[in-house]
Amino acid sequence: MKKQHIIIILMFIPWLVFGQFSPGKLSRYHAALEGTSQCVKCHDIGKKEVSDGCQKCHTPLLERIEAKKGYHADKADKCQECHSDHNGRGFELVYWPKDIKNFNHDETGYTLSGKHRDGKCRDCHQQKHIVDAALRDWAGDHPQFRVLDRTFLGLGTACLTCHEDTHKDEVSDDCAQCHNTLDWKKAADEFDHSRARFLLTGAHRKVRCGKCHKIPDNAKKVWQLTGMAYDQCGRCHEDVHKGSYGSTCERCHTTVDWKKDQKRFDHNATKYPLAGKHIPVTCKDCHTPQRQGTLPKFDACTRCHADQHDGQFLKRVSGIECSQCHTVYGFKPTTFTTSMHQAIRFTLEGAHRAVPCIACHKPYMKKDGKTTTRFTWSDLHCTTCHKDEHRNQFMAHYKNSCDKCHTVVSFSQVKIDHQGTAFPLDGKHKNVSCEKCHQKETDPVGVFNRYHPVPHRCVDCHSITDQIQ
Repeated sequence: MKKQHIIIILMFIPWLVFGQFSPGKLSRYHAALEGTSQCVKCHDIGKKEVSDGCQKCHTPLLERIEAKKGYHADKADKCQECHSDHNGRGFELVYWPKDIKNFNHDETGYTLSGKHRDGKCRDCHQQKHIVDAALRDWAGDHPQFRVLDRTFLGLGTACLTCHEDTHKDEVSDDCAQCHNTLDWKKAADEFDHSRARFLLTGAHRKVRCGKCHKIPDNAKKVWQLTGMAYDQCGRCHEDVHKGSYGSTCERCHTTVDWKKDQKRFDHNATKYPLAGKHIPVTCKDCHTPQRQGTLPKFDACTRCHADQHDGQFLKRVSGIECSQCHTVYGFKPTTFTTSMHQAIRFTLEGAHRAVPCIACHKPYMKKDGKTTTRFTWSDLHCTTCHKDEHRNQFMAHYKNSCDKCHTVVSFSQVKIDHQGTAFPLDGKHKNVSCEKCHQKETDPVGVFNRYHPVPHRCVDCHSITDQIQ
């Protein structure tokens, strides 16, 4: 035998020995590597340990190892600890030291929390959820292996990798900004609305999300989160003022309590500045629900105030303008003066000037049972206020006009023109005292002087003797 032939035989002895003592058949996934000529693809010559051939073939894993990423980041030379072969065609090439149910998912770089802990591995690790491009490319280059159906690699960490985007791109795909793994619906309670464009203040913080975020009439069946108009309060709230005060509700109201925590409105900026006792009056006393959509009219006091005078001035004063006698600083005392009294129908003269107002302007009962003060009279005759002391004796001739005989200076100051009566005075009659002919009489009411009728023939007052003399 030639020397070179001996050398060649000696080179193949390790291969022959190794092949004869193979631990067993390879997995069906490595079946193509069966045979002594293929061993060096996984083993170094003469060594049982696995070489770096795994990484050279499984390039997606090599990329992860080099990037220090995922479960294999620190297992570059430990493939055989979990992936042993020569165990037969049916072996799956994966060994779970602590059972797959007890696998520590933290070592992958993605910690399972909340309801993710209750799921099964294949709930997430499915071909449709694999997003790693390198892995998908490798699977495409090796169609003989259904690697995407069985691998645990290649999943993304974003929620939308596994979960449907129920918001349909309406908001960010970073679901963790609002949701957590314990209960995705709790986002409504835990969401920090200060990160939104519309900051919640006051009573808005107590409102349930669904009150503002309605469910649109579509297939999503989730709250509308964007595209909502909030530039005016009226976008969500009914304008009880019906637009009469514009759309800037914040001029008067706050979000703390729109009824109780009202801003002090500057009424002086309106056409009706508030003064006197109008200042402490509450808004709703004038701006009543019945006036929604309109502003109160203020051309007359009776627009808001009841006519306490029972309509007495309706025909006397145009528009019942109360300011002619009263001010906004108090209904009493009246501003009506004695000099103003001289400009009305009944001027004050003589003794009338000294009479207090209440002597003439007395209370009376209205139809509603309430009382008010008399200020106007249809008849200004003396007997409207004064009792007729003459028992209606002058009605026929003078219609009981007291000013025919009396003056307003004093009732006892009489100015009688006897010459205009049925008995003109002449001669000695001019010197006779009135009481001589007009004597006192008594009736059921009391004592009075007789003025009409009185006897006026001579014999009625004089005897025959008196006549002779």
